Amino acid sequence: MFGSFFDTANVDQYADWIVAEVKRTLPPAGTKNVADRAEKLNVSIAKKTGEFAQANKLNIYKKARLAARVREGMNALGYSEGFVKSFSLDLLARLQAASKQPSR
Repeated sequence: MFGSFFDTANVDQYADWIVAEVKRTLPPAGTKNVADRAEKLNVSIAKKTGEFAQANKLNIYKKARLAARVREGMNALGYSEGFVKSFSLDLLARLQAASKQPSR
Protein backbone atom coordinates (compact mmCIF):
# COMPACT_ATOMS: atom_id res chain seq x y z
CA MET A 1 0.00 0.00 0.00
CA PHE A 2 2.75 2.46 0.91
CA GLY A 3 5.41 0.87 -1.33
CA SER A 4 6.44 3.96 -3.22
CA PHE A 5 5.02 6.61 -0.88
CA PHE A 6 8.23 6.81 1.15
CA ASP A 7 10.66 5.89 -1.66
CA THR A 8 12.66 9.10 -1.99
CA ALA A 9 15.85 8.02 -3.74
CA ASN A 10 15.07 10.04 -6.88
CA VAL A 11 13.89 13.00 -4.79
CA ASP A 12 17.15 13.00 -2.81
CA GLN A 13 19.19 12.76 -6.01
CA TYR A 14 17.28 15.71 -7.51
CA ALA A 15 17.66 17.79 -4.34
CA ASP A 16 21.41 17.13 -4.35
CA TRP A 17 21.57 18.22 -8.00
CA ILE A 18 19.77 21.48 -7.17
CA VAL A 19 22.15 22.28 -4.31
CA ALA A 20 25.17 21.49 -6.50
CA GLU A 21 23.78 23.64 -9.32
CA VAL A 22 23.19 26.57 -6.97
CA LYS A 23 26.68 26.21 -5.50
CA ARG A 24 28.25 26.05 -8.96
CA THR A 25 26.27 28.94 -10.42
CA LEU A 26 25.92 31.25 -7.40
CA PRO A 27 28.63 30.52 -4.81
CA PRO A 28 27.73 31.75 -1.31
CA ALA A 29 30.71 34.14 -1.28
CA GLY A 30 29.28 36.09 -4.21
CA THR A 31 30.71 36.59 -7.67
CA LYS A 32 30.68 38.99 -10.57
CA ASN A 33 27.73 39.03 -12.97
CA VAL A 34 25.29 37.80 -10.33
CA ALA A 35 22.26 38.78 -12.39
CA ASP A 36 23.43 36.79 -15.42
CA ARG A 37 24.30 33.79 -13.31
CA ALA A 38 20.98 33.95 -11.45
CA GLU A 39 19.07 34.01 -14.74
CA LYS A 40 20.99 30.98 -16.03
CA LEU A 41 20.28 29.17 -12.76
CA ASN A 42 16.60 30.08 -13.00
CA VAL A 43 16.32 28.68 -16.54
CA SER A 44 18.26 25.53 -15.65
CA ILE A 45 16.20 24.75 -12.57
CA ALA A 46 12.90 25.59 -14.29
CA LYS A 47 13.64 23.17 -17.12
CA LYS A 48 14.86 20.37 -14.88
CA THR A 49 11.99 20.85 -12.41
CA GLY A 50 9.42 20.55 -15.17
CA GLU A 51 11.03 17.35 -16.44
CA PHE A 52 11.36 15.94 -12.92
CA ALA A 53 7.74 16.67 -11.97
CA GLN A 54 6.46 15.08 -15.18
CA ALA A 55 8.61 11.96 -14.72
CA ASN A 56 7.97 11.48 -10.98
CA LYS A 57 4.68 11.51 -9.15
CA LEU A 58 5.38 13.56 -6.03
CA ASN A 59 3.17 13.20 -2.99
CA ILE A 60 3.19 15.67 -0.12
CA TYR A 61 5.88 13.73 1.76
CA LYS A 62 8.24 13.74 -1.22
CA LYS A 63 7.70 17.46 -1.88
CA ALA A 64 8.40 18.28 1.77
CA ARG A 65 11.50 16.09 1.79
CA LEU A 66 12.80 17.71 -1.38
CA ALA A 67 12.37 21.22 0.01
CA ALA A 68 13.91 20.24 3.36
CA ARG A 69 16.92 18.57 1.73
CA VAL A 70 17.53 21.61 -0.48
CA ARG A 71 17.24 23.92 2.56
CA GLU A 72 19.64 21.80 4.60
CA GLY A 73 22.15 21.60 1.77
CA MET A 74 22.09 25.33 1.09
CA ASN A 75 22.30 26.17 4.81
CA ALA A 76 25.34 23.89 5.11
CA LEU A 77 27.00 25.83 2.29
CA GLY A 78 26.46 29.14 4.08
CA TYR A 79 23.68 30.79 2.11
CA SER A 80 21.61 33.34 4.01
CA GLU A 81 18.47 32.08 5.75
CA GLY A 82 16.22 34.46 3.79
CA PHE A 83 17.61 33.33 0.44
CA VAL A 84 17.31 29.66 1.38
CA LYS A 85 13.71 30.00 2.57
CA SER A 86 12.69 31.98 -0.49
CA PHE A 87 14.45 29.54 -2.80
CA SER A 88 12.82 26.47 -1.28
CA LEU A 89 9.33 28.03 -1.37
CA ASP A 90 9.86 28.99 -5.02
CA LEU A 91 10.98 25.43 -5.74
CA LEU A 92 7.78 24.05 -4.18
CA ALA A 93 5.69 26.47 -6.24
CA ARG A 94 7.50 25.36 -9.41
CA LEU A 95 6.92 21.70 -8.57
CA GLN A 96 3.25 22.33 -7.94
CA ALA A 97 2.83 24.20 -11.22
CA ALA A 98 4.82 21.63 -13.18
CA SER A 99 2.85 18.73 -11.73
CA LYS A 100 -0.40 20.31 -12.94
CA GLN A 101 0.87 20.59 -16.53
CA PRO A 102 -0.45 17.92 -18.88
CA SER A 103 2.05 15.22 -19.84
CA ARG A 104 3.66 15.51 -23.23
